[in-house]
Amino acid sequence: MKNDFILSLGAVRTGDMSLVGRKAANLGELLASGFPIPQAFVVTTTAFRRYFGSLGLQDEIDRTDTATEEELRGTCTRIQYQILSGTITKDMAGEILTAYKSLVGTDEHARSVVRSSATAEDLPRASFAGQHRTYYYVESANLLEIVRRCWASLWSAEAAIYRAAHGISHRFGAMAVIVQRMIRSEVSGIAFTADPLTLDPQTIIIESNWGLGAAIMDGRVTPDRYVVSRLTLRVRERRVAEKRLMVPTDPVSERLVEVPQDKRYLETLSPQQIEAVAAMALRCEQQLGSPQDVEWAVAQGELHLLQSRPITTPRQQEIVAPAGKWVLFKPIVENFTDPLTPLQIDLMKRVFSGFLQPIGGRFYVNIAPVRWLLPLDLSDEAVANLLYLTKDGLPRRARFRLLRLSVTVIVGVAAWLAAGVLLIRSRGMPDDFMDGYRDLCQATERDSRVGPVGALRRLLTVGRVGDPVGWTVVPVNFSAAIRSSFWVGVVRTMLKRWAPDFGPSAVATLCAGSEGVLSVEMGRELAVLADLARQEPDVASLLLRTTPEEVLPRLRDAPAARAFLTHLDAFLAKHGHRTAKEFEVQTPRWIENPSFVIATVRNHLIEAADGPCVTPEPVEQGRKALEGRLRQSLGWRWILIRVAAQRAQEFLKLRENTRFYHIMGVGVVRKKILIVEEELLRDGQLKCRGDIFFLLWSEVTALRSGSLRWEDVEERIHDRRIGHVRLAKLSPPRTFGVEITSSPSTSVADNVLRGQCASPGHYEGVVRVILDPGADASLRLGEVLVAPYADPAWSPLFLTAGAAVVEVGSYLSHAGTVAREYGMPFVVDVPECTRRLRTGMRVLVDGDRGTVHILEGEPV
Repeated sequence: MKNDFILSLGAVRTGDMSLVGRKAANLGELLASGFPIPQAFVVTTTAFRRYFGSLGLQDEIDRTDTATEEELRGTCTRIQYQILSGTITKDMAGEILTAYKSLVGTDEHARSVVRSSATAEDLPRASFAGQHRTYYYVESANLLEIVRRCWASLWSAEAAIYRAAHGISHRFGAMAVIVQRMIRSEVSGIAFTADPLTLDPQTIIIESNWGLGAAIMDGRVTPDRYVVSRLTLRVRERRVAEKRLMVPTDPVSERLVEVPQDKRYLETLSPQQIEAVAAMALRCEQQLGSPQDVEWAVAQGELHLLQSRPITTPRQQEIVAPAGKWVLFKPIVENFTDPLTPLQIDLMKRVFSGFLQPIGGRFYVNIAPVRWLLPLDLSDEAVANLLYLTKDGLPRRARFRLLRLSVTVIVGVAAWLAAGVLLIRSRGMPDDFMDGYRDLCQATERDSRVGPVGALRRLLTVGRVGDPVGWTVVPVNFSAAIRSSFWVGVVRTMLKRWAPDFGPSAVATLCAGSEGVLSVEMGRELAVLADLARQEPDVASLLLRTTPEEVLPRLRDAPAARAFLTHLDAFLAKHGHRTAKEFEVQTPRWIENPSFVIATVRNHLIEAADGPCVTPEPVEQGRKALEGRLRQSLGWRWILIRVAAQRAQEFLKLRENTRFYHIMGVGVVRKKILIVEEELLRDGQLKCRGDIFFLLWSEVTALRSGSLRWEDVEERIHDRRIGHVRLAKLSPPRTFGVEITSSPSTSVADNVLRGQCASPGHYEGVVRVILDPGADASLRLGEVLVAPYADPAWSPLFLTAGAAVVEVGSYLSHAGTVAREYGMPFVVDVPECTRRLRTGMRVLVDGDRGTVHILEGEPV
């Protein structure tokens, strides 16, 4: 079948690229080589040019190559409106519908996938992945409308900006459309014939999920992930995710449906299927001549190839920063390294407006005003290192500037006058002075008149005049962070001057040992839960033999589990507002999904001795022994060190406990958002759960009032989800506009990785790499936890771990505070440790020096 507007995919070759676009040309070439590709035809660029030419927009397009981003967005809006409101001519429509009837035959239940295929896409340096649209469940009744939408996606603002960023002219682009018989896949996913971040050619990455592949492509789910050896096609690493959602093979009212409980932790691919996917991906690479990003599906046991494009070379410059000099805000990124969702960023800007700037999904601090607040003559790099909390600290020979000193004094006095009352009120308070905040949260949650923004302002800002100091948890947390940092610095300075022989670990030892740290108590309460389970063999057996998602219903039917469940419910009532990535309102809390809590209890049951795994006595004993040696060595000077250390202990505990409470406030804001989401889903203004987090609050408000509809925001949500996935694959630069000449070093030649000390001590053990505790919390007793970050919600794993190593962190991080209280060696700021260290390696963690020595196994 071949005419002006239609070309059968079987007749397409790479020489037809200008007529069918790169995606269709690649598929046609692969189909001719015998790859299992579903039947399809292509609406050619001839049809696009004929239709587009009738709209009279060429003069406006000719001006776009020199347009600003704002002008380009306006032009895109006008062009898309014209494309979507136009009418396809009768002869063109007839050819398209005739081709569709030939494709589906007499199958009245047949559906199709319609994919965009632009002439300027799938380039080695610009894949346009996610920029142009794909539609599922298409039938003859809406085919022409969907073809117009694919044409219009050539002129989405995101696609146009992407072209401009890669130096591709807007004037010569054209869009073909692939209409392909839809595969009703049981499993689908993607395969990369090289690591998409490092382009390591020895590694194949496969990601898979139940149902259609749109859930992975749009970033709506966390898929199973397999790291496969290119040489043997055997799995080197696997991560079986909790697959809660899937795109169904048949159209239903919601775009995403829940995965049945018995399949959520079931592997999506067998070893034979993994090998088959990897082999097909390598054949695509061989056929097309470069590393490939391959989309595939399995239906009725048969493997199908859906598309193949070159892997885009990673480009850090895809993150565009505003003018100025910026440094990554470490107090957030050390708690989780993923980019924040658009709604989270929008809400945070309402609280931290003027202080933090979102860049690439993370928050950055402008160093220019900070330089003027410091009475020292410092380079931009020195200020950046100071703000990023690196071990370098201030330069030894920094010169004072009198003018800046006067500014520092004036600003300092003004700040004290503004916050002095808060500083005084929050000093020396009993441990329970914030307990009333829980009541405030519960009252705010019950008040239906208060929405998400109102809850945010009530619970997470400075509060109202006359509020108890225990209700102003965020300001108190901020003040505690500054004061703890100051007193730790005082202790470090005095020890460095008066007792240099005691080493850097002395600071951590002196400042540890506080009772009443809530994150530490959380871990110990989990250990008690494990003891209760161990006392009842039936309970322990259920916990060990049943998945965390299925075990609770079974436990509630078991009479022997009554005591365990009573303590579990009490634990969730107290700590259920916590979770990994707990700053992010998108993340479900433990009270919603206690799988991590159950998995942590299981860790204690596996190969654990009776009683808690770690007790505070060694920490206390070590501190008292060090105090005795310092007292004997320093005489009266020891009194000054002890006073400073006690102040550091007080404010470190206050900082950690205020974090416990203000995360409770974040949980209330999340609950309010979910209420609004349920309303919008019920009214048809949203189609998928979770999409609300990819809107701005002003857009949510407009949806509720009816001034925006689902059709108005559908493409925004899609583009933002794709952008979020892309940003998650990029490591956030530490700075913008500042050249960093020194950074934490990682030496692989001598099998030593270097970072910073967050908790002292030495430990030798076997590595366990965990990327996400929500998907994988399996940690054997005594293993060395290696992770990208560790926030307080990871701390229950510290009771099982012998030591911990993370890519991002600091001495003053919340996880560092918990590690010191447990007496567990903890090394932070170890670049790429989750890639260089592999599960099963044997390492020596030297918390005193901030190093990790590889004893057995070759680093990556």
